[in-house]
Amino acid sequence: MRNRGRIGVVSSRSRSLSLLADKFSDVHLAAALLDEFLRRKAYSKQFCLKLLNLARQKHEVPWDVRRLAILMLEHQILKLDVGKPDQFDFLLVQLKLKPAAGLSIGVVASVLREGFSTTELRPFISEFRTKLARLNRVHNKIQGARTSPAALREFIQLSRQDCKLSLARYLFTPEETVAEIKKQLQITDGVRDRDTSEPDRVESEMKRALKRLPDFEANVLKRLCARSDIYWVSETTSSEINALVEYPLTTVVLVIKLPGSDVEFEIKRAGRRGEHSLNVVYSRNGYTVPPSHRLDGGSMQWLLRYEVGKATKLAQIYRLVHRDDVPMGNYITRTSISSLPSPNGPTQTLSYFTQPENFGKGFRGMRRAMKESVAAFKSEGNTNLPDMPGDWGLSAQFLGQVQPAQAILSGTSSFRLDKLAAYLAADGPANYFRKGLKVDYTADDAQAFADTILEEVLGCHQPPDEPYLNHEQYVTAALSVAENRMRADLIYKSLLQQIGKFWGTLLAVRGYTRGESFVARNVALKSFWHEGSWEVKAIFLDHDAMVLPNPPNGRFFAHGDIPNMTLDERYIWNRTDPKRFAASEVGCLQSIYRVGKKVDAEAQKLAHAELKKAYQKTQHELLTNPDLQPMFSKGMLERLRDWDALVGGFLKMNGDKATTAKWKREMKQMMAAKKYPKDAFDAYLAVMKKNKEFLVRNSFLYQTD
Repeated sequence: MRNRGRIGVVSSRSRSLSLLADKFSDVHLAAALLDEFLRRKAYSKQFCLKLLNLARQKHEVPWDVRRLAILMLEHQILKLDVGKPDQFDFLLVQLKLKPAAGLSIGVVASVLREGFSTTELRPFISEFRTKLARLNRVHNKIQGARTSPAALREFIQLSRQDCKLSLARYLFTPEETVAEIKKQLQITDGVRDRDTSEPDRVESEMKRALKRLPDFEANVLKRLCARSDIYWVSETTSSEINALVEYPLTTVVLVIKLPGSDVEFEIKRAGRRGEHSLNVVYSRNGYTVPPSHRLDGGSMQWLLRYEVGKATKLAQIYRLVHRDDVPMGNYITRTSISSLPSPNGPTQTLSYFTQPENFGKGFRGMRRAMKESVAAFKSEGNTNLPDMPGDWGLSAQFLGQVQPAQAILSGTSSFRLDKLAAYLAADGPANYFRKGLKVDYTADDAQAFADTILEEVLGCHQPPDEPYLNHEQYVTAALSVAENRMRADLIYKSLLQQIGKFWGTLLAVRGYTRGESFVARNVALKSFWHEGSWEVKAIFLDHDAMVLPNPPNGRFFAHGDIPNMTLDERYIWNRTDPKRFAASEVGCLQSIYRVGKKVDAEAQKLAHAELKKAYQKTQHELLTNPDLQPMFSKGMLERLRDWDALVGGFLKMNGDKATTAKWKREMKQMMAAKKYPKDAFDAYLAVMKKNKEFLVRNSFLYQTD
């Protein structure tokens, strides 16, 4: 019997070694741990203590093995009965979520900032287990020695997604997490960007965002920002979804998804892979690029300053109006770039763009594009470029205009709407694995990929009973599961309401983004743990085209602003053009959630109600809230509702000449009393006629209840 037992262990060990061959830095340690894990059919306090010990050994045990131990620990905890709180009590003390043992002692208050709703032990245990059970789609496939190779591979792959390991935040320290992050990046020098002309609210919003983070996330972020380092993508940085440090496909940003956290950081921007972290581009495919894209792979200081200024102002407006945080990323730091990675190591920025040996191949093309860009900057009215001759002078002129810089944000998401829609489409796996990661994949890989995306858009996801045959069949089956279908419909309605609230607030202050903040590639979804359950929210990103008008005389420049607002509207929910609709926010959300006509109609109605509510509430607060009013000119506040009065009357005109004449007379009298120019009414009337379709579509905004 002993020999037969030993043969079984050897066989199991051989299987583990083959599965782990290139997955772990210490294959034998991982294999031994996996073998012991598969032999445990029930909860074992002794095994949990071993796993806890392994997970905390930052010097003796490799990071990847520690992550595996954490996922095994979560698997063990899921075997516990919530009706037996004493067993949980012991583990919560070990995780330092309780100051001491005892069923009368609650958990630490910091869990409330992590998304739990209570510190009382028994209800906390229920929420704690619910959070871990999110991954039951993987845990339930682990059947001891009978576990299939596919299930083991999925378990191992899941262990490599730090953010999915709920307990990792309690077992990894901020110091070692930052060290692990930095291993995966190139780092050069920077200088904190101080703009003395910025309003005080910019710095206060940055500090507020950092202060509101849970302790673990805040401590990591403080360490990342402490030295004004500049972070660049390296050849080893992963583009796999949910990597600790992810360089999302088709982007030039880095995202950091911390262990056991639903909070995401973004480093904007972090260069391109290869020997040219930054480059100069004047034209692509026969077309000149916008001025803001001439510095390829990086951000321009002046544009970052502009974006931060507008975004923080809208954040403050939104919070004062709605008593809630704006659904945008939070800017934490902004740093000027002093040096860049080069073939010869970190190189000063001016030298990088001037000396061939520091730039590598493509130097002549870069210099040609730089010369064209500088000429274009001058023709566009940028007269402050330094007048310097020679090669160094050309570089100085270019850098004097673009001034490379980098920003770090918190509260972002890499799950952009266009990507999510593409990943859930029939060719999603091919786009992600073959086209994106340049690797082949199996049906098991494709199913795990689908489950990961569905989990993000649904908060939590119940896999269908039927096997994976192809992507379209599996996603359709998953969204047909009653539990998933109910969640999808509710989340779709909620997301449209969130969009309506955000756009309504922006419209109310006469703001717009020319579509930039609403295009599907700049709007993301994020699942998050809130009040003891998984929810999904929309996050609006990239606000470098945001305009928040505040003219001293308060006049609304409708002839130019309404077309820009129309662009925002089109990118949100274009329904008149099928091709454009497919790429709009709502079009992508329909592709993701696949709602029926009835649910879509209900969602539209809710969204319009939320849009109107946000619009009217924002204007009311602007006129009555003393904390909000200093952000706008006196003229802006005095004339805020004049446009609404004009549009409301214009939309009521029914062809009756007497009624029309009376309305015109009243409006002209109102505008004369407010000292508008004599031709203002006729100019506004022309704008309303020209943009009547937009005004009719949004006529509910101007209706009083």
